Amino acid sequence: MRTLSRSLLLAVATVGLAASAHAQGPRRAQPQPQPVITMRADGIVQSPAPHQVFQRDANGTAEIPVALDAAVKDAKNVRALVSGGFSPFPVSPPFVDGKLVGVPTGGPYTITVQYEQGNAVQSVPVGPVYVGDLWVLAGQSNMEGVGDLVDVTPPDPRVSALGMDGKWGQAAEPLHWLVDSPDPVHSGDPANRAERSAQQHKTRTKGAGLGLPFAVEMVRATGVPIGLVTAAHGGTSMQQWDPARKGEGGNSLYGSMLRQVQLAGGRVKGVLWYQGESDSSPEGSQIFERVFADFVAAVRNDLGQADLPFYYVQIGRFVTEGDPAGWNRVQEAQRVLPDRLANTAVVSVIDLELDDGIHVGTQGLKRAGARLAKIAQRQLFGQIGASTPTFDRVAVGPNGTLEVKFRGVNLGVSPGVATVAADGTIRQNAASAAASGLQPETHIAGFSIRKGDGSPIPMIFEARVGRSRDSVVLKLTKPVPPGSFLWYGHGYDPYANLTDGADMAVPVFGPIALDPVTQPAAPVAAAPAPAPKPEEKKAEAASVKALIITGDEVGAHDWKATHEALKKILADGGKIAVDVTTTPNKDLTDENLAKYDVLVLNYRDTDKGAPETKWSDANKEAFLKAVRDGGKGLVSYHFSSSAFTSPNWEEYEKALGGWRKQGFHGPPHAFKVKKTDAEHPVSAGLPAEFDHVVDELYQNSMLPEGAVVLATAYSDPEKPKGTGKDEPVIWVNQYGKGRVFSCVLGHDVAALNDPHVAPWLRRGTIWAATGKVE
Repeated sequence: MRTLSRSLLLAVATVGLAASAHAQGPRRAQPQPQPVITMRADGIVQSPAPHQVFQRDANGTAEIPVALDAAVKDAKNVRALVSGGFSPFPVSPPFVDGKLVGVPTGGPYTITVQYEQGNAVQSVPVGPVYVGDLWVLAGQSNMEGVGDLVDVTPPDPRVSALGMDGKWGQAAEPLHWLVDSPDPVHSGDPANRAERSAQQHKTRTKGAGLGLPFAVEMVRATGVPIGLVTAAHGGTSMQQWDPARKGEGGNSLYGSMLRQVQLAGGRVKGVLWYQGESDSSPEGSQIFERVFADFVAAVRNDLGQADLPFYYVQIGRFVTEGDPAGWNRVQEAQRVLPDRLANTAVVSVIDLELDDGIHVGTQGLKRAGARLAKIAQRQLFGQIGASTPTFDRVAVGPNGTLEVKFRGVNLGVSPGVATVAADGTIRQNAASAAASGLQPETHIAGFSIRKGDGSPIPMIFEARVGRSRDSVVLKLTKPVPPGSFLWYGHGYDPYANLTDGADMAVPVFGPIALDPVTQPAAPVAAAPAPAPKPEEKKAEAASVKALIITGDEVGAHDWKATHEALKKILADGGKIAVDVTTTPNKDLTDENLAKYDVLVLNYRDTDKGAPETKWSDANKEAFLKAVRDGGKGLVSYHFSSSAFTSPNWEEYEKALGGWRKQGFHGPPHAFKVKKTDAEHPVSAGLPAEFDHVVDELYQNSMLPEGAVVLATAYSDPEKPKGTGKDEPVIWVNQYGKGRVFSCVLGHDVAALNDPHVAPWLRRGTIWAATGKVE
């Protein structure tokens, strides 16, 4: 083995442009990277590997494990040095317990591994090595890559890939070689794998994907090196990706993906996902939203990254015949999920060309990868990047038109003149915005008005961009008939061409019911006697007076948003007049509580609240007196039952039960809520069960003495922290003279706005106040 001095190692260190260690804020254009020299040490150095990317931590640094191959015998005093990168190191990062510690974001680095063997000191260079971000590529064929290998995205030395064979290399199309995977789920029969691999490497003509375009766009915008972890497999369904099969290892897609992530170091920056075509059957599409949300939660749990970014592609076009209902149902589930699941985002490819009947073409995949990159730049780097313009609302406009409003529209991206609005819309000055916003200006294709069975109602004769450039005005030949629905991109193979100034396409959406905006309320027959004054009518209708008590909460619960949502839900229908206090220290008094029929808790005491949010002993006594002695109703919403546990307020616990100190939940997911057999005014007439949106499923709740459980949800033991039990989610009980209604559903506004939850909350509040539900 040749022995090299450190000075010589520095001389042959990898040459190239280093990536900056900083990833925040807009960046200047990155200079073009130079070619790098690959320095291998096969059979000598096991870790790191040439072209390997190590995931940086929150401080922008990484630990790089250093290990010799088992074939190297009698080595001692192993150590390592780092050279190259953004600037020469005055002192190499420290080498502690077999790891280089605190290596900053950037590269290309050369890792010089030194060890003693006999009387000689061996020095072995390995490079290039990078510190940056790792992204998993998973899903089915459009992520695996089926684009023609013509005019593909050129490699960039700052982009590496962990191939299906478990080896690092400079990323180049095609990224996915299933036949080279050691996992049978990808490569099939190992007996003839080598023969099949040799043949494919000679004859393959397809395989371009969106992973490399994504990564190249990212490094150009941020300067942070990218490592792509390949894991996709064409033609696969969510059932085949079932996390419950992870124990099968390389015989399951999920197990193989986890193995790849562990090979890459165990932590990643995010997941890119493109899948859903294989779940568009009538049966699969009905459960797709729940299954996909569960999948995201499982990945986050198994990687120990609760907030892991998960960016995915809405399925696009399919040139085929038949009923497209399942296909459109999957598309709609993919469109709405980011509103219900944090740190997820969707991009659309409905406008892109195909290379065959179902696969996006090579040039389209470049644009799809760039769209995902713009999402990541906006959400993770604080750059302008882009957001996906998605349906917000529809309203009746002048002259019988319909105005379709979108949020997240990118009104141009010129630096220095853009601002980001609260809804994610990018706004510029008038001059730059005039040529941006939604596009094309006129002859927008893809919108339709349809009956409930999906059959078209021909009536749109023009679709053009509105004056605000974040809306589309639909001109109609006649009034919208009752029972009509708005669609964009209906069917398997629509022509839909609506994009914006950042080349972000509008996702397919529908059905959107038009009756609420186009059909006037039925007229009320005139009464023979004069109508009562509006204020008298309101006072008569609002027979229950409720007080929402809030003002302090833990960081995971946005009480400011949820109390507004609660107020709206309870007031809907006019039977409950709702007041809110965010200052319980001032308002929980005998005199004030006497004004109300029911108290609604959206509260948990913390040490971060202002003094006016703290309950004094007098406040607590007034609260107990109102419910226990005065017969006021009490409603406990979600996490309120965890309040006053340190020290434990026993009377509060007796009144509510619930979370207290023993409760817990797994990652948020969608689940089914079932009504129990208990006969009760609150549950009478409500559906026997419903599919709840993504929410926290509370487990091990404490039930107060005499509690009657009205609804449960099954905690699947195959899911993280699942108990295998029907967990109570809604119950009632008596506390002294007061009636108590508890509902643990509704972690956030999206979960609260599940239309199935609102009737339970309204009926439960009215029952707690009056003892009956009319």
